[in-house]
Amino acid sequence: MFRRELLPWALLGLAVGLVEGATVAVLVKKGFAGLVALHWVNFAVAVLSGAPALANISSFAWANLAHGRTRVGLLATLQTMFALIVGLIAFAPFSATGLVLTLVAVIVARLLWAGVLTVRAAVWTANYPRGVMARITGRFVMVTVPGVVLSALAAGWVLDRQAHASRWLYGAAAACGLLGAWYYRAVRVRREYQLLAAEADAAGSAGPFSLRMLRDILRSDAAFRSYMFWMSLYGAGNLMVNALLVVLYTDHLGLSGFQQIMLLSVVPLALIPVFIPWWARLFDRGHVIKYRSRQCWALVMAIVLVTAGVWTAQLWLLWLGAVMAGAGYAGANLGWNLGHNDFASLGRAQHYMGVHVTLTGVRGLIAPPLGIACYQLLEKWRPDSGMLALLLPLGLITTGGLGFVRMNRLNQGT
Repeated sequence: MFRRELLPWALLGLAVGLVEGATVAVLVKKGFAGLVALHWVNFAVAVLSGAPALANISSFAWANLAHGRTRVGLLATLQTMFALIVGLIAFAPFSATGLVLTLVAVIVARLLWAGVLTVRAAVWTANYPRGVMARITGRFVMVTVPGVVLSALAAGWVLDRQAHASRWLYGAAAACGLLGAWYYRAVRVRREYQLLAAEADAAGSAGPFSLRMLRDILRSDAAFRSYMFWMSLYGAGNLMVNALLVVLYTDHLGLSGFQQIMLLSVVPLALIPVFIPWWARLFDRGHVIKYRSRQCWALVMAIVLVTAGVWTAQLWLLWLGAVMAGAGYAGANLGWNLGHNDFASLGRAQHYMGVHVTLTGVRGLIAPPLGIACYQLLEKWRPDSGMLALLLPLGLITTGGLGFVRMNRLNQGT
C-alpha cells in the first residue's frame, strides 16, 4: 500500500503547491498590485495565507461524510474535485473581479484538500503501525514536497517575467492532480472491515462528529485539551507570519516575487525532506507532547532570525531564517498529521483529528487578518513602524513553546 500511495501524492503535490498560502499570496500581491486598492490586496494576502488552515474548520463535515464509508473512492473523488478547482484559477482575470474569484477558488480548493487530509488520517492509521508511522509519513512528505517546490519555483520564475502568464501554471498543475487522483484508486485499506466496525461502535456510543462532540472531547480529555490550548497559541503565531512577511518584503524591502517565493516557500519546503528523517526518529521514540517540547524551538529561532532580518534589512538573516523555518516546518508537519493519534483510540482517531483541524481552521480565520490589521494600524500610527507587528507572532509562538515544555515536565513528574 505504501508503494501504491507514493505516485498519487507526488502528483497531487504539484497542484497543492500553487494553492499553498505563501506562494499564492505572493502571486496575488504582485499580480494585482496597482489594479486593486492596496488595503484590499493586503487583506487578500492575509486570507490567502491563512486559507490552508482556515479550510480545516470544515473538517467535522468531512469526518461525518467519511464515517462508516470506504475511504479510497471518497478520497479519489475529493482529489479530483480539488484538481478541477485549482484549474479554474487559470481563468480569473487580473481585476477586482479576478481577485474575488481567485480568493473564492483558493478557499474552495483548500476546503476540498482539508477533506482529503481528514479522510486520509484514518487510512494511514489503519495501514501503518504506530512504531513506524512517523517514518512512513515522512516518506510521503518527501515525495510530495518536490512537487510543491517545483510549482513554487515555476510560479516565482514566471511571476518576475510575465505576471499574467502565471495563471496558466494552474492548468498544468490541475492536470497532474487529476492524474494523481486516477492512480490513487489502486490503493486499498488494510483490514478495512475492522476500521468500519470500530467506527460503527464509536458512532453508536458517541454519534457523528459535531461541534458538540468537539466540546465533549475537549471536556473529557484533559491532556488533549491542554495540548490543543498551547497548540492554538503556537499555531496562531505561525499562521500570522507569512502574510506579514509578504507585505513587508514587498512594501518595505522591495524584494522581487522570485526572492519572496524562494524565502517563504521554496527554501523551507525543499529542506523538509532533509530534516524530516531526524524528526521522524524523535517522534517515534515517545509521546507527541515530549516531541513538541523539543521541536517547537526550531520555529521560534526561525522567527527571531527573520524578524531581525526585516528590522535590519539584512538579506542573509532572511535566508538563514528560511533554512531554520524548513527545519521547523519538517518537525511541525509530523506533529500536525500524527499528534492526535497519541490521544485517540482507533475508532476515534478521525474524531480527534477533526477536533485538531477544526481548531486549526479557527486559527486560520482569525490569525492572519489580525496580524495584517496590527500592521495597518502601526503604519497608520507611524510610517514604517509596521514591522513591529512581527513581535505579535513571535510572542505567541514562544508562549506556545513554553506551554509544551510545561506539559512535558508535568508528564514526567507523573
